[in-house]
Amino acid sequence: MRNFSLDKSEIKPKYDVIVLGAGIAGLICGTFLAKSGKKVLIIEQHSIPGGYCTSFKRKGFVFDAAVHHIGGCGKWSVVGRCLKELDINTKFLQLDPMDSVNFPSFSVDIPAEIDDYVDLLKKRFPSESENLSSFFKEFTRLYRATFSTERHKMLVKYQDLTYKEMLDSFFADEQLKMVLSAQWGYIGSPPHEVSAIGMCQMLVNYLKDGAYFPVGGTQNFADAIAQKFIDYGGHIMLSSRVEKLLTEDNITKGVTTEKGDKIAADLFVSNIDPRQTFFNLMEGNAVDDAYLRKLETMKESVSFFLLYLGLDSQIDLKSLKRGFYHTSNSTSFSDNDWFYISVPTDVDSSLAPDNKQIISVVVSSRDYYDDIEDWAVYKDKMKEYTINYLEDIVPDIQGHIEVIDAATPKTLYRYTLNSKGAAYGWAVTVDQTWSNRLPHTTPFENLFLAGHWTNPGPGICAVVSSGWRVANMILDN
Repeated sequence: MRNFSLDKSEIKPKYDVIVLGAGIAGLICGTFLAKSGKKVLIIEQHSIPGGYCTSFKRKGFVFDAAVHHIGGCGKWSVVGRCLKELDINTKFLQLDPMDSVNFPSFSVDIPAEIDDYVDLLKKRFPSESENLSSFFKEFTRLYRATFSTERHKMLVKYQDLTYKEMLDSFFADEQLKMVLSAQWGYIGSPPHEVSAIGMCQMLVNYLKDGAYFPVGGTQNFADAIAQKFIDYGGHIMLSSRVEKLLTEDNITKGVTTEKGDKIAADLFVSNIDPRQTFFNLMEGNAVDDAYLRKLETMKESVSFFLLYLGLDSQIDLKSLKRGFYHTSNSTSFSDNDWFYISVPTDVDSSLAPDNKQIISVVVSSRDYYDDIEDWAVYKDKMKEYTINYLEDIVPDIQGHIEVIDAATPKTLYRYTLNSKGAAYGWAVTVDQTWSNRLPHTTPFENLFLAGHWTNPGPGICAVVSSGWRVANMILDN
């Protein structure tokens, strides 16, 4: 593990910019600012950078904590262009098929190229052929509109629509709508709740710009950005929690840490949960009442259970496709549990020793965070439930497990302080997307927000865009 953290004796009493949180948006924002000559400090409570985009090791196995692939890494797409601008060289492997969506009665492998996917769907659903052409043309136009800084007419058209309502306006075939909705777990809300714009951002990003796996695991992606930030003269304090944001009128003045450090800056970027920022760090002092009321009424996204298995080399996983496995053929998805299963060693064998293999599983959960009284009991229950499901696909899997670990929503909270272990910031519902999501600006004129709590929304590509936008806002002033 690389040591990025600054020695305490090297901390300056004042910086141009302090960034709270070394998630991907915070790292990207800080690196652009440092490249432009700003003196930047990133403060992170965890011992490693990356937020959810981190990895951990167990007995020689490298497990990705929560991010299993990254969209938009081609040289013309958002992540690819961003890395080029920052002169960051990270090796990616493109996934093909991009994904597989599996229901009890059928499955579809999604090709890496969007045109191939449209052709596949037209062959499978010939009666919807013309509608498929119209839908994907519209979907791509809507995706392009999301990069506009103005209220594009496409955004106005779909701002108040759920993804289900958008699909219903194009298609009659229920199975086709199920296929086109099957990856909603990437964004956390089912089709009848998720914003059409939010679903479009996520899906077209993968379908048009590809899905990629960073060689060596997702920590390598985060580490490459952190290293470039340091190369540009940036400072990082890891294992350091901010205790208080110091404010005066509508100006942020500085921070104090739990270890007693007091550091000033001219500008601040919060890449952490806004409720942490405005309720915990400021204790609600001198914050605009209307802004606080908005924060109180916004709803977090779902969280997940995650299972990590290190397996011996004797088990055959060739039949295990990477993708979503839905437990029901229900078209409503309301009574539908799902698993996202991946075998990262199929893509990168270096993640496990001696030809051994890894299975990672993300599991949807119906349990509400505040209702879970005993997290150890919950973890054991979900482990058993998930392994039993895997056993139906890969018989005798339990006899091949060498390492087993798991994460609950409580784990996600502990490492990120995201409210209730939220996986995607605010839920990507119609009333919390685009102009209804938190803007980058705040009631404090020198405090900005970056990350999945603000625009464009959740996902690595989106938070890269968010961090880049905030850096530009600061540099343009």
